[in-house]
Amino acid sequence: MDLASIFFGAFLGLLVPTSVKAMRQTWSIWTRTKRLTNSYLYMIWVEATVNLIFAVTTYLYLCKIIQPSFAYYFGTVTLWAFQTQLLPQIIANRVGLIMVNKRKAQLLKWILFFLISSVNISVYCIWIPAQMESSSTFVTLNHIWERVEKSFFLIVDLGLNLYFLYLVRYRLIANGLTKYTRLFKFNAAIVFVSTSMDILLLGLLSLPNPYDYVQFAPVAYIIKLNIELTMAILISKVVRSSADRAEDWYSKGNHTSNGTQLTSRTAAGNPTPQSDSFFPGSGRKNVNIRGETANGHWSMCHYEQDQEKGIVKTVTTVGGAESGRDSCEEDRSEEGIMKTVTVAVRTVDGDDREDCSSTTRLA
Repeated sequence: MDLASIFFGAFLGLLVPTSVKAMRQTWSIWTRTKRLTNSYLYMIWVEATVNLIFAVTTYLYLCKIIQPSFAYYFGTVTLWAFQTQLLPQIIANRVGLIMVNKRKAQLLKWILFFLISSVNISVYCIWIPAQMESSSTFVTLNHIWERVEKSFFLIVDLGLNLYFLYLVRYRLIANGLTKYTRLFKFNAAIVFVSTSMDILLLGLLSLPNPYDYVQFAPVAYIIKLNIELTMAILISKVVRSSADRAEDWYSKGNHTSNGTQLTSRTAAGNPTPQSDSFFPGSGRKNVNIRGETANGHWSMCHYEQDQEKGIVKTVTTVGGAESGRDSCEEDRSEEGIMKTVTVAVRTVDGDDREDCSSTTRLA
């Protein structure tokens, strides 16, 4: 059995579980929203379909059923262009779920689109003439450029995954949302599998038949798609779980005499400004301040919102022996200074979930 048949069989074997996951997510989104106009769904199904067409046509070409021609090579590059455009956008969509500034999340997607498009255009101009052997110069140039192009996609994939790990670690886990540690560890392990696909593609360029690596491309991209579907499922499970309720919500500290309670809450807000710790420079302004006093019991609400479209922080102070109640916490009738951090994360089906971290006693 030749190498192309092994790659084609491996692709068909991986296509089945990947399609099952895609169908389950499609059904889940339909049952929740009653509509399928979802960019995430479009991307995963187009990616799966393109991979199938790419694998079948390449196998038929290697079996000499499809004859070499400009039309075939042009169609192959077009299918490959869809593969390389959609998968980074799916990863960027995952990264954008936990980015505070949604405008910068969109900017990230557009930067990826233009960078990858420039590489796609260069492949049209170099790879097709090299395969048709129109000139020895194109053959030599393609030999070099293919390695540069594969290295570029390796860096893009690795960079997006590392940025996602950074956001999970310092946007969620650092704020006390420890249940996202599970997501962090899984992505840290799976990133090696994802990047190894790009490394294998790069290594297969040295095969005796240099076209065999083309048959491996749909295998690599179906594995990457399966990883993204698995990540989407895990994100939804973690966001909807209640594992974040802390058993020990007190931290050691001094108690104040007036029993002040401080609640700091972070949630998805309206397009109004606040500074983003990851992207400094956005302004911060106070939208509303309210204070009341009565028989020594007082309360003050302080709202800060993101001018560019980000998070809303609400700081509530309640005096006396009166206890504060967070929207995600049960009543804790205790005196002292407490702090709770809440972060809203949007799942791939557009469902906003307000996750509560453990409440800690500050004093």
